[in-house]
Amino acid sequence: MAGQWDTFFFASGPEALAWIDANGPVDVIVSDMRMPGMDGAQVLETVRRDHPATVRVILSGYAEESAILRTVGPAHLYLAKPCTPAALQQAIARPLALRERMTDPGLRSALTGLSNLPSLPAVYGEIEAELRSPLASARSVAAIIARDLAMTAELLRLTNSAYFSLGTPAATPLQALRAVGLETVQTLVLGIGLFRQFSGRPGDLPMLEALTRFSLDLAGRCEALALASGAPAELAKVAHCTGMLSHIGTLVLIDAHGAAYRTILPRVDVKNPLDRLEQETFGAAHGLIGAYLLGLWGFAPSLVEAVAHAWHPREAPAGGDNPLLGVLHGALALGPAPLLASTVEGTRPALDRAYLARVGLDSHVPAWQALISSPCSKGTR
Repeated sequence: MAGQWDTFFFASGPEALAWIDANGPVDVIVSDMRMPGMDGAQVLETVRRDHPATVRVILSGYAEESAILRTVGPAHLYLAKPCTPAALQQAIARPLALRERMTDPGLRSALTGLSNLPSLPAVYGEIEAELRSPLASARSVAAIIARDLAMTAELLRLTNSAYFSLGTPAATPLQALRAVGLETVQTLVLGIGLFRQFSGRPGDLPMLEALTRFSLDLAGRCEALALASGAPAELAKVAHCTGMLSHIGTLVLIDAHGAAYRTILPRVDVKNPLDRLEQETFGAAHGLIGAYLLGLWGFAPSLVEAVAHAWHPREAPAGGDNPLLGVLHGALALGPAPLLASTVEGTRPALDRAYLARVGLDSHVPAWQALISSPCSKGTR
């Protein structure tokens, strides 16, 4: 990548930080974990504090759990040695490509500097109490996490880490909990603060609650549509996960710009769809914001692509031949609106039958419509 990237190498954390202070922030920093004097977690925490727009990556063969868990906050990605050059290149290039599409530099910086997402206060209280209970189990904890958009995203983000070396990334909170272990989650939530309670304006809380209900419903519908299309059960679970995470960009906007977000909702209509108003107001629509975060956190490229292009699937690279994208687009276009605005028109994309025909899904639309209209199309968790 010498012809495309400017790269700089340093023998220690303090040396790298001194260079950044003298020359200005960099787009990406890749640090080892175990180093004398200042370890990788300390280096990346300093970069997060002083230069929040920098993408932060740990590349290490050090496997002591207590040290690794300290990187959960400051590191966007944990890559395990040995790591191929191609894997490192992709981990760096994917989020940067999405970031370039955001027109507001302040938004790019805020997203990269984001440490965690806000959870519903009621659910946050429940999860803390359950994790402190001697009767807590993976199943009981997962059932609570599955009801909250932010907690689901944070937990699944954790299992994308190369440290856990999962053969297949977890698609549900229960799978994730079984992979990382209940004790690890207790440490992260109660000791390190993996989850964060929403503390915005009281007027923003109803929007967050409505968004959570919508995301849960959308997840079930994505799973149901995937199964109706003949997808195997494993892919249907990933479709469920895709639907659940597809609006984390909206969650970010409500958390950071709740008052401004409320002002655009009355303006939503056919001529001014929600995604266009978000782009004009914030420099990026919710799909791109969510895709950027998911890409930054190491989620599968097919899931990231689906979230990024769900409103306009024909804009996806390589024609968008991605079953997750087709199912999410169908669930959004055919299903109920997010209930954030007073109108339905403009709060969901128009169904692109031409795109669905091109990717071989158009014949399933009648079955999808029947499922969407049925009250029993929530899928399973």
